[in-house]
Amino acid sequence: MKKFKSVMALMLSAVFVALCFAGCSSAEIAEEITDETLIVAYTEEKAPFIYKDKDGKLAGFDVELMGKIFKDVKNDFKNYKFVQVDENYRLGEDAAYTDENGKNYIAYVMVGGVAKDSGSFNKSHTFTKNIIDNRIVTITAKDSKITSYADLSGVKAGVVSEGAKAALDKNAVIKNAMKSVKDYKTAKEALEDLKSGKLDAVVIDEFNFNVTDEKGNFKVLDGELDIVSYVYSFKKWDWYDEAFNKAIYELKSPEYNDKDEFTPIVEKYFGYNASSFDFVPSDTK
Repeated sequence: MKKFKSVMALMLSAVFVALCFAGCSSAEIAEEITDETLIVAYTEEKAPFIYKDKDGKLAGFDVELMGKIFKDVKNDFKNYKFVQVDENYRLGEDAAYTDENGKNYIAYVMVGGVAKDSGSFNKSHTFTKNIIDNRIVTITAKDSKITSYADLSGVKAGVVSEGAKAALDKNAVIKNAMKSVKDYKTAKEALEDLKSGKLDAVVIDEFNFNVTDEKGNFKVLDGELDIVSYVYSFKKWDWYDEAFNKAIYELKSPEYNDKDEFTPIVEKYFGYNASSFDFVPSDTK
């Protein structure tokens, strides 16, 4: 991959630079955390973003993507390590890891299905461009006479996932016009009731819908009730997001590769192209 890195793309906060050391070698996952290790934090396992595989090793979209772009975002770090932190972790401030000698190490990058525009977290962080989007959509039977959201008045609807329920609640006019709304724990149960005629429509997120084996039996209404966007986050005013944006752009762009290497990774873990990543470096505009 060619490296056309701007000065801005490699700017870090003073505290971040203080942790860096020269003499980096090839990109690798660290066995032992040192001052040359970039700590990548996550709060919980959240498939398909990050999770442990059958061998107990971390896997997922974020794990593979980080391996692809680390050489372009490492600055002076030699390696990187994923570290799980608690949900109240203060990125760029709290210790993410303490070694046997009592030395603390801080994480400056957080991954693992970080949802943008969610509560106070957004006020103290800087983000990449949206990397993954999860649309909240409405499904009907393939031969249904329902063709738009305007036709949902008086229908019996099902809703799958907390995100879908929250989106439907936000669209109170549509929800209140429905005859009934039933919560379902799984997409399979909801779609079976939709096929049998017990439901007229199902509100569901694309992550859940696109992994089903029966997508061909249903149609998705045009538009969406909401979009949940997932990003990588950094401490506020750390400009490291620019380096990540550009690294992903270069991974995606045939200008820097023989082909788009980003989209196949997205499709591998989400089952479809769940990304609307649209970053364009200022020097290419």
